[in-house]
Amino acid sequence: MSSKVSIPKAKALQRFTNGINHPELMLWDSWTYRDDGKIHLYTLALNRKAKDGSAITPAQRNDHVFHIRHFESTDHGQEWTDSGSVLSASPDPASYFSRNVWSGSVTKLTDGRTLMGFTGIREVDDEHPFLQSIGLATSGDGSAFTHFASEPLSCPRRDYESIIAAGYYLGPKEDLGSKDGEGEGPILAWRDPYIFIDLNGVIHCFWSAKISPKEGAIAHATLIETQDGFKIKTLHPPITLPDGRTITQAEVPKVCFDDRAGIYYCLVSACDRLYEGQDDCDVTKNIRLYKSKSLRGPWQSYKGDTSVLLNLPDMFGASIIETDFESGELKLIAPITEQAPLEFQLTLAPIQTVKIFEQNRDRQGATSVLHKIA
Repeated sequence: MSSKVSIPKAKALQRFTNGINHPELMLWDSWTYRDDGKIHLYTLALNRKAKDGSAITPAQRNDHVFHIRHFESTDHGQEWTDSGSVLSASPDPASYFSRNVWSGSVTKLTDGRTLMGFTGIREVDDEHPFLQSIGLATSGDGSAFTHFASEPLSCPRRDYESIIAAGYYLGPKEDLGSKDGEGEGPILAWRDPYIFIDLNGVIHCFWSAKISPKEGAIAHATLIETQDGFKIKTLHPPITLPDGRTITQAEVPKVCFDDRAGIYYCLVSACDRLYEGQDDCDVTKNIRLYKSKSLRGPWQSYKGDTSVLLNLPDMFGASIIETDFESGELKLIAPITEQAPLEFQLTLAPIQTVKIFEQNRDRQGATSVLHKIA
């Protein structure tokens, strides 16, 4: 059973520049959306201290209840204000997020509402504390989510047969959520939903999944809204990655679209953890980028020889806050992992600019447009 810790309130005059090093909170994973010139940033968060005042180490964080923290910026991410918590575990023991909440996404719907996807964690028992489900909630302004789906959008236990039939890997049903992993690989991967609305208004949802015990993939579903809320219209077969055999966990996916070139990009935080309990020093974590002419693929590395984005040391769970497809640049905000020096662990780095292609003749003649991720 994870323990609850206090959630610090936002301080009105507190500002963070050159990233976010919060004095009271560990922060990791990230997702964003932009609205009326303001960037909304969300991260997983946990108090650095337990209720008795003792320090919580990064390695101990899964023993505690997280919350989702909201930050805002009006200057392209140079300065951030803390807007407080928007979600933590449900007090209802029967809820699909009764134990904890993990990563997700937020996007603006065409009718003005804000739709959040998140990972709900339910504890079956002490040996199965990480049963993951895909959850949804809506809000009027992105700061207070009050309308939660009573049932998850997708649950590996409830939807086991249809998930397997679509081509995904799940371990034996009785092992779902095990702290020891699946089939001698890492833990269950059915988490981190990212909501993307295409040019035709179709709502897509992507999340972390597997196609074998040790091969990560991306789940893909298209959604519809009914009188009973959002539902999966189609659970598509897994999106496989060209270097997927070297990736055991493909996490916190993000999708964006270059509408002039007709190319989709998928940002993935990947690792090669072979089993639960493996020393972090033996695990490689990196941020990878893929491209495709279709959301259904085939996906290929953004560069011919690699999908790894270079010069992002010890960063994971990144978000795209701006794209400039004229210059071939992405601007990212990225949390820093436990593999960094202690003073930087579980903070957010300053905005990172990465080059994804060199400007060519076809692009030189186009008008420069800065595309914002909504």
